[in-house]
Amino acid sequence: MTLDCCSVLRQPVQYVLGFAIAALMGCAGAVAQQSTSGDSPAVDFDQYFDKGALRFELYQTGDAKNCTISLHEMFAEPYWAENKNHLITPFPYGKTRAMFYDVESGQLICVRQFDSMFSEYMTTGPARDGVSRVFEITVRCPMPRKPVKLVLENRNSAYEFIPVFERIVDPNDLHIRRESADLKDGIVEVQVTGDPQQRVDIVYLSEGYTAAEEGDFREDVHRISDFMFTQRPFEEYKDRFNVRGVFRASPESGTDEPAQRRYRSTNLNATFNTFDLDRYLLVEDNHAMHRMAAQVPYDTIIVLVNSKRYGGGGIGLDYCAGTSDHQHSALTLLHEFGHSFAYLADEYIGNVVYNDMYPEGIEPVEPNITRETNRDRIKWKHLLTPDVDLPTSLLDAAEAKKQQVVGAFEGGGYVSKGIYRPEQDCWMGKLDQDEGYCAVCTDAVRRMILMHAPDAR
Repeated sequence: MTLDCCSVLRQPVQYVLGFAIAALMGCAGAVAQQSTSGDSPAVDFDQYFDKGALRFELYQTGDAKNCTISLHEMFAEPYWAENKNHLITPFPYGKTRAMFYDVESGQLICVRQFDSMFSEYMTTGPARDGVSRVFEITVRCPMPRKPVKLVLENRNSAYEFIPVFERIVDPNDLHIRRESADLKDGIVEVQVTGDPQQRVDIVYLSEGYTAAEEGDFREDVHRISDFMFTQRPFEEYKDRFNVRGVFRASPESGTDEPAQRRYRSTNLNATFNTFDLDRYLLVEDNHAMHRMAAQVPYDTIIVLVNSKRYGGGGIGLDYCAGTSDHQHSALTLLHEFGHSFAYLADEYIGNVVYNDMYPEGIEPVEPNITRETNRDRIKWKHLLTPDVDLPTSLLDAAEAKKQQVVGAFEGGGYVSKGIYRPEQDCWMGKLDQDEGYCAVCTDAVRRMILMHAPDAR
C-alpha cells in the first residue's frame, strides 16, 4: 500500500547552501567553511574537552519576527557519544546554530546546528499574526576543560545568522547541576557493537506505555530496529550502530489526540495535532526528553509512542517520533528518521500550515531537493543517470518500478513548481513498502553514518 506523507512531517524554513560560520570574537571574525562532504575543520578534542557532556536547557520565545533565547538550567552528563573528530558540524544544515569558543584563545572549538519547534512555528499563520509562543530547546557539547563562550544564532528572513544569545560558562560553575543522570529507568540493549564515539548511537524512549506494557515497548523497539537494518543503507552498516531503549512507565496508556478530545497523562506529553496538523506528532517537553535520554550514550533520539494511529514527526538533527502499532509504523519512523538524522526534506506536494518554506531564488540546503537544473551544478550530479534530461519527465509507473532514474523531477518540498527531487519515488515522498530511500537520500544517510562512525573498530 502506498501512503501519502503530506500530513506527517513538515520541515522548517530552509537556507542557502554552502554558508560559512561567522565567529564572533570581540571585533574579530573567524570563518570555518562548511561543506557537504562530511569533512570537518580539525579541533584537538583533548586540548579543549574532558569526559562527559554539558547540556544547556533553554527557552526560545517569539513570533515570526522576534525571537529571544533564555537559559533555564545547565547539567553535567556522563556521556559524549559523538565522534571526537567532528566537533565542528561539517554539513550546512539547521535553523539554529550553537557555537562554542575557548575564552582564553578565542578559538572556535565546537559547532552544533539543529532545528526546533520554534523554527517551524515562526512560519505559521499565528506567528505571522504576532502571537508569541515559548518552546524548549536543548544544546549539548562535550564537557569543556576551561571557560567557553556559547553563542546561539538564528536565521533571519534573509537567511543570515543573527546572534540571539551569548553566555560565558566556566565548567566549574556551581550552577551546573551534577546530580546523577541515572533516573532508574529500564535500559533495553538491542545491540551494542563498540565505543559510542565510533558508532551511531540510537536511543528509543518510551512514551505512553504503562508499567504493564513494558514488555510491549521492548518488543516494539526490537521489531522496529530489526526492520531498519533490513533497509539500505542501514543493513550494510549495522555493525556501526549501538541501539538502546529507555523505558519509563507512563501514568496512562496512549497519547494526546486533541482533535478527538482525547488526552492522556504521559511522561513526555507527546501529542497529535501539532500546529493543528492532524497526524503531526511531536514532543513539546524537550528538556524532559533529553534528561531521559542522558541515561545512555546517544547521538539521536527516537520517541516511540504507544498508539495504533498513523502519524509521526521530527525535528531536524534533534529527534523524531512515531507510533508503535500502526501497520506502517516502521515505514513512518524511517521517513521521520530521514528528517531528524540526515536532514532530508519531504519530497511530496501538499498544502501545509507553513508560509514561504522555500523562497524563490534560494537553494534549499537539504541534500534531496533543489532549484538547480544545470547538470554541472546540481548537488547530486555524481549520482545522475547518464544522459538524463533535466528537468526529468515523469515515467510510466511500471517503468519507474523497473529502473532507478536519478534526475530532477519537478515537485517536492510541498510545492509543484520550481523545486526538484532526485527520483520519481522515494520514502521521503511516499511510503511504499518496496520503495526505500532514493539514491540521493541513501547517499545522504550514508554520509551521516560515516561522519559518526568512520570505521567499525
